[in-house]
Amino acid sequence: MPEPMPLELPGPVPSRGWAEYAQYARRLDEVRAQENARTAGIREGVAEMSEHADALHAQLEQQRRGMTAFAQNMKFTAPTGAGVVPAGPVEPQTDLARVAQLHDAAEREGTVAVERANRPNLLPGSGARMRGLAVFGIAALVIMVIQLIGFSTTNNNPDFLRYGVLVPLAGFVVALLVLRQGNQSRNPDVPATPLPTRMGLLLCFGALPILFGILVLANR
Repeated sequence: MPEPMPLELPGPVPSRGWAEYAQYARRLDEVRAQENARTAGIREGVAEMSEHADALHAQLEQQRRGMTAFAQNMKFTAPTGAGVVPAGPVEPQTDLARVAQLHDAAEREGTVAVERANRPNLLPGSGARMRGLAVFGIAALVIMVIQLIGFSTTNNNPDFLRYGVLVPLAGFVVALLVLRQGNQSRNPDVPATPLPTRMGLLLCFGALPILFGILVLANR
């Protein structure tokens, strides 16, 4: 009976095993480096968003104090209570950008409101002399119409005290009160523009001589 042949085991291959080990080690280092970079980026992003959120919170608080003081100065009723909590999931980066946009929009609108509150109530786009000329000019036209009615109803012989003194005086006082209110602004800290009383007196009491001259020229 023939003897069995001995079983030959493969010999060790240290070079191949070491190469595979080195390859896996390098791959592991790459994965670890990528993971460290990813987590470092996440931490950096979170830190930046946290810093941005803190800065926005400080800006909003400063804006709230300024708007509250402005509302109190203007005798407005400031809103009370907490704001509306948005529903749904929170996206920090998107929501922070939205908050920044709303802050900038509120800042622009607040600036416009302050500028408007500092301007006069009547004809805010006009200067003081133009505003006075408009108010007293309208008063002089009304006075002239009343005087014309007086001329026509009295056969060109109106009562001078009524149409030459009392009517111009009443028109001057009414226009002066309108202009005094119109020169003021909603902000009590802004001083009112001086009233052009001399211009008003000339226009209101000069209406009768002007009307008389027009009638004389018309009857020639």
